[in-house]
Amino acid sequence: MTTPPSIRPLTPSDAVAYRDIRLEGLQRNPEAFSSTFERESAMPLDWFAERIVKGHVFGAFDGGELLGVAGYWPQEGAKVSHKAGLWGMYIRKAARGSGLGQRLIAAIVDHASGRVEQLQLGVASDNEAAIRLYRKTGFSEYGREMKALKDGNRYFDEILMVRFLTRD
Repeated sequence: MTTPPSIRPLTPSDAVAYRDIRLEGLQRNPEAFSSTFERESAMPLDWFAERIVKGHVFGAFDGGELLGVAGYWPQEGAKVSHKAGLWGMYIRKAARGSGLGQRLIAAIVDHASGRVEQLQLGVASDNEAAIRLYRKTGFSEYGREMKALKDGNRYFDEILMVRFLTRD
């Protein structure tokens, strides 16, 4: 039996691997991200290292290969600091359907628990696999942002989802 991929927070020393997987995601699934390949491919390596730290990015590694990423971005300000966003989730095609997405989300939830009361995310309304994954991991829909993203002449709605981490 093979060892399952390990999940850990990325560090600035992972910036090259993170840049590679991030640019792959932006290029292969542009509809899933609010940023673009063109924008981020022009950024220096230090920019990716900074995003790792500010965005609390976690990675799934099989040996030295980074198979998936997801981040936790806390909101700033007294009235919104109880919330954070789950962002930048991407799993390489070869690792999809393996449960890796669930494990990355579990790592984010574990990290966020005790720090914030809720995790929020936006997911393209036509990304049925991601919506199923988020529902399976405890997120529920609370709204829809119409025409949230625009790529050329094409618009994408986003389903807004939340997972509460505290019991009230």
